[in-house]
Amino acid sequence: MKIKRKLVIGVLTGLALGLSLFIVGAIASQIIYGPQLAPEGKFDPEQLNAWYFIWTKLVIGIIFGVLFIILYEALPVSKRIQGIGDGLKYAFMLWVVINLWELSHPLVYNIDTLNWQDQIFWLIYTLGGFLGYGLAVGYAYKKQRENLIPSPGS
Repeated sequence: MKIKRKLVIGVLTGLALGLSLFIVGAIASQIIYGPQLAPEGKFDPEQLNAWYFIWTKLVIGIIFGVLFIILYEALPVSKRIQGIGDGLKYAFMLWVVINLWELSHPLVYNIDTLNWQDQIFWLIYTLGGFLGYGLAVGYAYKKQRENLIPSPGS
């Protein structure tokens, strides 16, 4: 895949990732932390507004969207993403690997240092973001495949 196409798909799917992070984060924070939206002292007062959260999530999404597309294209996978289901599997596997790594140290060294409330929030938050990313990746690769493969009779 050409670098320009990787960047376009990465940016577009990254925007989906960022939007998913924002939506799932807002819902999960209400459920887990209640009306204060974040643990006490986590953010400065000027950071606790929707515009701060949306632009930071979009920037994070774009950066990681591009990185994850470049990673995927570099992987020697036997079956490429054909549609939304494959995109969800790819994103879910990324989420599992990242979160198992993150959870491994407190579980091995000192489980008492693990803040379960924060950990549950981050698991839900990142899973929602990755699933939004997976939907977008699957859709993008499906559309790319439809445009690259000529229809019969043409």
